[in-house]
Amino acid sequence: MTEADPWWVRGTLYENCNCQLLCPAHVSFKQDCHEDPCLGFWGIRVDKGRFGRLVLDEQNAVVAYQSPKQMHTSGWTVRIYLDDAVDAEQQRAMEQILSGEVGGPWEILGKFVADRLETRAARIEFTDQGKEKRLHVEGVLDCLLLSVESRKTGQPATLGNLFNVIHSAMQYMARGSSRMHDDFFDWSTEKKHGLYSEFSWTGP
Repeated sequence: MTEADPWWVRGTLYENCNCQLLCPAHVSFKQDCHEDPCLGFWGIRVDKGRFGRLVLDEQNAVVAYQSPKQMHTSGWTVRIYLDDAVDAEQQRAMEQILSGEVGGPWEILGKFVADRLETRAARIEFTDQGKEKRLHVEGVLDCLLLSVESRKTGQPATLGNLFNVIHSAMQYMARGSSRMHDDFFDWSTEKKHGLYSEFSWTGP
């Protein structure tokens, strides 16, 4: 692997933070979050991917963050958790992607990071039961995402016309309840902002 290697990954992206039902910064980065600081994470389930010739199929990752109420002013603290079920080369490829080292959408988000904590490996499990999704990072994070349903159709409510560099154009609204604890992050949410969508990222 080199920084010039082309790469792509596809899968499902989950998020939960301590904002209300819909995080204002998700609608527009220039809007203030509901809380100061904003505390949350992105959970990544990779179904298929390549980094040069390296296969990145079927692995998980989590990007935990703490940001100011005005996310666009930078000052984020971020830690990446990688899947300990894959080998060191695959972990390093995902770390490069999620830190923005090799271009793609995470390079854009990386410009807001002031303090990048040490990356760690852990057992990461996703359970997808349609309208109920669970994420477990052993010893660190537990999350339950419940889809917000349309009263008219009973189907998950969607957002379809928001620009977001890491989510797809069609995003599904949810309420997230999480507990995060390591040597830096220590927070919980209860039925707060949640989203999930498919993703397709490429670089450099």
